[in-house]
Amino acid sequence: MSWKNLENPENMYEAKRLLTLDANVFVAALKRDEPHSDECVNILNKVPTEFLLCEPSIVYQEVCGTIARKIDLEAAKHAEQSLSKLIHPLLLITCDK
Repeated sequence: MSWKNLENPENMYEAKRLLTLDANVFVAALKRDEPHSDECVNILNKVPTEFLLCEPSIVYQEVCGTIARKIDLEAAKHAEQSLSKLIHPLLLITCDK
């Protein structure tokens, strides 16, 4: 999946607010067959023009693990790449305590 607003990296610097999303939002957007998939895609299409994502590092395990179980390993690798495009490394919070 390609998030339309990430094509221009300058959008990152114009964002207005930080947002943390539940892993299920990413899963629904990536799977595209969930009841609220379209709404989840719409939310993620607002990154980074309207907001930046600030996520706990465990989001990778939650999203990629779910995608690997429900779809396959290749889709999980794609999910990892998508998350890396959506979440700036400085806004990925380490969960070590």
